[in-house]
Amino acid sequence: MAKSCTYVSVLISFAATVNNMKIIEKVITAFILVATSHGSVNAQSYNVGSGGYNTGYGTVYGTFGLASATQSIFNQMQIQMNMNLLRASGKKNYGPTVMQPGEVSASPSIKPVPPRPVPKNYGRFKSDVTVDTAKTIADALGETPEEKALYKQIFAQTKSAFEKEAAARGWKNNIAGAFTFFIVANATIYHDSTDPSDETVAAIFDAMNQTIDEIPEFAKMPNREKQALYNTLVGFAGIPLATYAEGKQSNDQPTIKVARQLAGHLIEIVLRTSRDRFRFESGEMRFN
Repeated sequence: MAKSCTYVSVLISFAATVNNMKIIEKVITAFILVATSHGSVNAQSYNVGSGGYNTGYGTVYGTFGLASATQSIFNQMQIQMNMNLLRASGKKNYGPTVMQPGEVSASPSIKPVPPRPVPKNYGRFKSDVTVDTAKTIADALGETPEEKALYKQIFAQTKSAFEKEAAARGWKNNIAGAFTFFIVANATIYHDSTDPSDETVAAIFDAMNQTIDEIPEFAKMPNREKQALYNTLVGFAGIPLATYAEGKQSNDQPTIKVARQLAGHLIEIVLRTSRDRFRFESGEMRFN
């Protein structure tokens, strides 16, 4: 899934712009600018060297109007994913029940695996064609008309490839699908790993969909903001994808290195977790 997108001549032109650390800081700052364009929080400059923001503002989640509600989104996703895997394995119980002080039990009691909750689908939305994320990204990153056209093309190619697959999987117009694509793309790039299995990708989507359902703020987001977040996640998965694909095609190690570094920074900013906390091995998602 993550590395199947092709960009043909776009990659050749784009690769010339990425072989330095400045492009990483530029892309991260642009991500925050794009994310804040539909929120009330001002963008800040991201410092690649320190791994933080020059203003001291430590989380980008406020840009989505969700503030602290989503700061544990990755942890919640991991819990949901593990629970789904237990259900899929056919196990009926998990873990010992926590005993209260003074209680005695002849044999450890076992917690039942709760049934899968009925989906609320807070991440779904109706398309809003007035949200022009391609232009927002291009204006944030491009300095010349040619560069802006290039970024627009990368966005268009990425979104087209993603939505073709999203439609087949039932993910279209669902923030959970965009999150899944973002996670899979950036994790495989950062760890330079093989793509996860279809079963693992489906498990990530289910876990992310349930995680979003646990955050009431998502239910309150208007379609326009959901569309913007969806586009932003897809669009900023496309930039490291394009960079990585060109580096692999030309066997250019500096380009591959930049793609991996960029993917790592994006993981930490969006998921608020270490880029090394999870990886894909043998098609499965492994947590450290």
